[in-house]
Amino acid sequence: MKTALLLLSTAAIALTAAPAMAQDADTADTAAPEDSAGTDETYGEILVTAQRRSESVQDVPIAISAFNSEMVEASGSTNITSLNGLAPNVVLQTQGLVANVPMIAIRGMSTADPDPNADPKVSTIIDGVYIPFVSSTMLDLFDVERIEVLKGPQGVLFGKNNLAGTINVITGRPADDFGGEARVTLGSYGLKQFRGKINTGRFAGDALAAKVSVNFRDYDGYSRNVITGNRLNGANVKSVRGALEFDNGGAFDPTLVLDWLKQDTTGPAPHVLDNGDPNWDLLPDVVKTDVRKSAVLFDPIANTETYGGSWSSNLDVGWGTVSSVVGYRHLTYLTRGDFDGLITPAPQLDVTRDFSGESKSGELRYVSPAGEPVDFVVGAYYQTDQWRQFNTVLATPTTTTLAQLHQDTESYALFALVNAHPADGLTLSIGGRYSHDNKKYDIATQVLVNGVQTSSFASSLEASWSEFTPRLTVNYEINTDVMVYANYSQGYKAGGYNSRGTIPENVGPYNPERVNAFEVGAKTDLFDRLLRLNVAGFVNNYRDLQSAVTKMGAVRAENITTNVAAAKIYGFEVESLLRPADGFTIGANLAYLHARYTDFCADTNGVFTNGAPEPGQCGPATPILINGVPNGTFAVPTDSTGLDLANAPKWSGSLSADYAIPVSFGEIKLHGDARYSARFNTWGRSNADGYYRNEVVLLNASIALAGEEDRWKVTLYGSNLTDQEVISGATNAGATPISQYYQPPREFGVDLSFKF
Repeated sequence: MKTALLLLSTAAIALTAAPAMAQDADTADTAAPEDSAGTDETYGEILVTAQRRSESVQDVPIAISAFNSEMVEASGSTNITSLNGLAPNVVLQTQGLVANVPMIAIRGMSTADPDPNADPKVSTIIDGVYIPFVSSTMLDLFDVERIEVLKGPQGVLFGKNNLAGTINVITGRPADDFGGEARVTLGSYGLKQFRGKINTGRFAGDALAAKVSVNFRDYDGYSRNVITGNRLNGANVKSVRGALEFDNGGAFDPTLVLDWLKQDTTGPAPHVLDNGDPNWDLLPDVVKTDVRKSAVLFDPIANTETYGGSWSSNLDVGWGTVSSVVGYRHLTYLTRGDFDGLITPAPQLDVTRDFSGESKSGELRYVSPAGEPVDFVVGAYYQTDQWRQFNTVLATPTTTTLAQLHQDTESYALFALVNAHPADGLTLSIGGRYSHDNKKYDIATQVLVNGVQTSSFASSLEASWSEFTPRLTVNYEINTDVMVYANYSQGYKAGGYNSRGTIPENVGPYNPERVNAFEVGAKTDLFDRLLRLNVAGFVNNYRDLQSAVTKMGAVRAENITTNVAAAKIYGFEVESLLRPADGFTIGANLAYLHARYTDFCADTNGVFTNGAPEPGQCGPATPILINGVPNGTFAVPTDSTGLDLANAPKWSGSLSADYAIPVSFGEIKLHGDARYSARFNTWGRSNADGYYRNEVVLLNASIALAGEEDRWKVTLYGSNLTDQEVISGATNAGATPISQYYQPPREFGVDLSFKF
């Protein structure tokens, strides 16, 4: 740990650069009033909407990291995982097993299940619209105005599936003047990318403004399938976004945003570890030692298409503002993967998932004026989604399982947050949200052996859950540059059903999970705003955690989600930003996390016995039922509190610097960053070494030549400069070997942009 931190410090000093920290916004954010953001000319401040009104990030009494457009685009960033390591106690990486699924963890709580009925513990909001399907949150980051990472449950104002936090994405809005930008990127492993945008400026009597952005990315991939000879971990992306804004200076100002994205991904590329299975010996020797080479009998795919939009509007009613957001999302995807990692026998755990779904939502809010003795936000929310999925699993050369799944979800909520200001600098806040979720689930499965049906079942199920989640906050501005705060909040995630159950006993429903969260912190600008220093400490108590365990199915052991545990997670975060001279910025953050189960009594190993006592047994042996009939074996629950929570590094942090050197033609910009994380478990169901990501420091840097006002810019960048071999995740299916999935190796590229 000490060696790594020393290396991190040395690297950051040696690299003269990095994207400025969250609070350093050199460009203005333009959005609808409730999403508006601007620039404090004296400090380059980002304004955020974490409390449904535009405020400085330094005035919001919760821990929040915000990334402006420059930071998002720095160092050739392509999707949201490129920001991994820049926000303390936040992990952003790929899930691994399915290429189009991100894994987002905030303060030690994460979800990485690719199936649509596994609601995430961290919600993603795009332009005010909740995204219910995790496979459509692997965001390509083009023309993004800012990203807000809200830590801890946001159950009052953001509501649904906010157990651990929220990723709030605000895309670019039309500009008042005509102009545009073209940006071309060429990089390692065949990367070719074009990003462009054009603003019409104000027209129709200055009442309207429009904007169109496009993004085309082609990437061959950094791994190779030695069986087919083709590259893996590549992607082809096409996307377009349009925005139309109406503002004639009156009380009403609506904005329409529409987008479409198509992404075809090859991969993942599993690196399979030896578990003693003699079939592992049959893998080609090269894939046993080279983590960039895989042996798969076919090239895995994840092909996604999504489209939708949001209609946001604000009406000034004289004393306050009425705001509404109406959203629609549609998603289809087809994935095919090899889940056992072996080439013999074939097929075995060859899994195809064919999905189609849509979501509709609406939110109505009233926001009272700021500056009054009491101000408040009240609102109502409604969301519904429908999806269907067909699963085909070639379990063995002779056995196939088929599943037809369909779910309708309906959710509504009422919420309010009231802020009282009884004395100068003192704010007392109380809020709450009442949420109701209803899910109707249909499942039909078949098991075929040599083409002959041997078992089947079909069920139509329905369940509802309701919850009230409060929030209490006190914050005090000691002076204009120092604010301290404390808050208590609750979070809730509804129950649900399992898509992988091949027998009725494994379908569910499982119950909601909940958290009680406590946070204290301080946000400061010190020494005449030379140094920004923000600190936060937190304690989160989770109960009825939804997690996957292994249960017997009709053919084999299955990963089934159920309520298994309670956990206590506490830690602290430090974010700092130092500006020792004009054009020179140094940023640093440090995070500590202590994540432990406090109660976890379950059979997690998938080994079913005759019910004889086992070491660590914590409950009675339970007979295994197959379609309601005992099969003679038992599940024996054992004490699993010693398991490490997934994606919860004990220590993490980053150091960065940003230096702009004025020259005759404009500027030379140097930047780079060093991102550290301690060793941590990426799976959470076993403490076997193969599931752990090792301690690592990742280095990135770039140099740019830019004309005045960035009218043109040429950037040379490099990522993972020391060519570290770092896993993003590791999985296994039942008794199969552990498969590890690796992040990209060292990459270089050149980025050219022109503005007009």
